Amino acid sequence: MSQAYLLLDRAQIERLPERLFELGSTTFQSLYQTTVYSPLEEAGPVLVPVSSNNPLAQTFFRDWSATCGIWLESEAQEAVVLEHLRSLIHVRVEGDVTVLFRYHDPRITALWLAPLAAGERDRLMGPVRLIRLPERDIHQENPDQPAALYAHEPWLFLSSEQLEHLGTAQRQRFAQRLIEHCQQYFSEHLQGLDAFALQQWASHCQHTAGRHGYSAIDEVLLWARFHAVLGTDFPDAPAHAAYRSMLAEPGVSPEQRLDNLNAELTRQQLIGKESGV
Repeated sequence: MSQAYLLLDRAQIERLPERLFELGSTTFQSLYQTTVYSPLEEAGPVLVPVSSNNPLAQTFFRDWSATCGIWLESEAQEAVVLEHLRSLIHVRVEGDVTVLFRYHDPRITALWLAPLAAGERDRLMGPVRLIRLPERDIHQENPDQPAALYAHEPWLFLSSEQLEHLGTAQRQRFAQRLIEHCQQYFSEHLQGLDAFALQQWASHCQHTAGRHGYSAIDEVLLWARFHAVLGTDFPDAPAHAAYRSMLAEPGVSPEQRLDNLNAELTRQQLIGKESGV
């Protein structure tokens, strides 16, 4: 008999254990437990049994299925499913480097598994018969695949081409967070932009920030204030000469330059309010 599970990202769902309890689910298994990543357990993925149409399933499809986890179905015992999924939490990449693998993000799941030949995809799915994603379901075409076992040295290898392909999901997450941040704090500057235009706006904001050496999420979120308030030609417009001087000021750290830009923009806005502009 097939059992459904949710593989949820604890890092993206606030108070996940409490939320699960409120939704009637009292058991879950951490994939990082008993691994070398156990210190990161509170930010790692968890496996939760689920039944169709119960409150947990309804909450998943309404709030979490797009970004925070995936729905799995398997006929194997839960311990077998858990061990196979645990074996995938890290991968080897070129240079014999080991990295954590966020395959429980549905966007990464789709980019990772969909392009593969059926035989390779079935092998990677192991005891999992079905993965339900927002855009498509992934069915195992050749069942009865063996389950892999977790080991300190990962068995899965991702090529540089695969990593570049999977990076699309990370860029999408970054852009979406940037858009949500600006819609919350600078919504008046984004009025009238449709979904495609918002993506273009976010991409351009990331590009201009990166051109000046800012790529961390907190740096780009701050840079977005200048991008929203002063326009997408920031800092290259003739009116932005003062800001360009701050960005080029010698002997000042990149972090301090951002703080100086932020203080100058606030000062200009206060002057504008006092003068009635």
